[in-house]
Amino acid sequence: MPATTLPANHAPNVAPPLATPGQLGFFYRIGLTARRIFPAIADLASNEVYVLASAIAFNALLALYPFLLLVLLTCREVLHWNTGVETTLFLLKTTYLPVAEDFIVRNLRVVLEEHTNRGVAVFSIVALIFTSAGIFTPLELALNRAWRVKQPRSGWKSQLLAMGLVPVCGVCFLLIVALTAGMQWLATQLLGNAGVPRLASFMTLVGAKVLSLPITIGMLFGLYMILPSERPAARRVLPMAVWVGLLWEAAHYVFVACLPLIDFRKTYGPFYVTVSLVMWAFVSSLLLLLGANLAALDVASRPGAPPSPPAAR
Repeated sequence: MPATTLPANHAPNVAPPLATPGQLGFFYRIGLTARRIFPAIADLASNEVYVLASAIAFNALLALYPFLLLVLLTCREVLHWNTGVETTLFLLKTTYLPVAEDFIVRNLRVVLEEHTNRGVAVFSIVALIFTSAGIFTPLELALNRAWRVKQPRSGWKSQLLAMGLVPVCGVCFLLIVALTAGMQWLATQLLGNAGVPRLASFMTLVGAKVLSLPITIGMLFGLYMILPSERPAARRVLPMAVWVGLLWEAAHYVFVACLPLIDFRKTYGPFYVTVSLVMWAFVSSLLLLLGANLAALDVASRPGAPPSPPAAR
């Protein structure tokens, strides 16, 4: 048969190139994101995550008071910085504590006054480092689970790491205190002398939030990088630390706004303060684990990555 000739301007039948996610529309990209996020959120409902988050919340409650006392004693006995003591109590009352701020701050003042002997105070600082380290052990287990770590650290290595992280977190918190004290002094100089002390206090709070948020994100990034027995890639962890830091700030306001609706005082009576703090620590631990799950799923979704095992239920 004679060969069939095609016109010069005839193009061969070539499959059109696949559209990129950016060309498929906004809602399609939302669907892709949801399919990635949903497994990480669904994993938070597993029994194992519930146990780990409860352990983190319990140890956070045990470590909270010793850690705060450790920071206050360091300001007074080591740094001789009474402004740091007052600024720390100011931050607790206005920013960090979700419930019973006056009650907790008042009792912290009472306990702080009992540590008047310098030698006893320094010994208490060392003892409080060991007491505050308990929160990092269940947190390490939870992050190891999220990253599918097969060989966890030995017990004594985990304890040494936890006790080393307590002073690091204390230094980060003292940096927030120093920035807040500086903002407080600046706002007082600019606005307090002008007869508007309330505006000066408001500007101090706003400035403290803006300046402390990067430090909080840095602390989250450090925990994500240091606590797991196998170090993850920093470029995968940093975006999740940013999102978790922002989400944690938003969740704090939502939690405080919902407390009157939940009314733990009516259910638990005088124990409502403890229950409220444990619930906030539980919510915070879930947000922390959500960020770890999202970072781990981001790694698992890369081409060539081994499939991740199903989560235990």
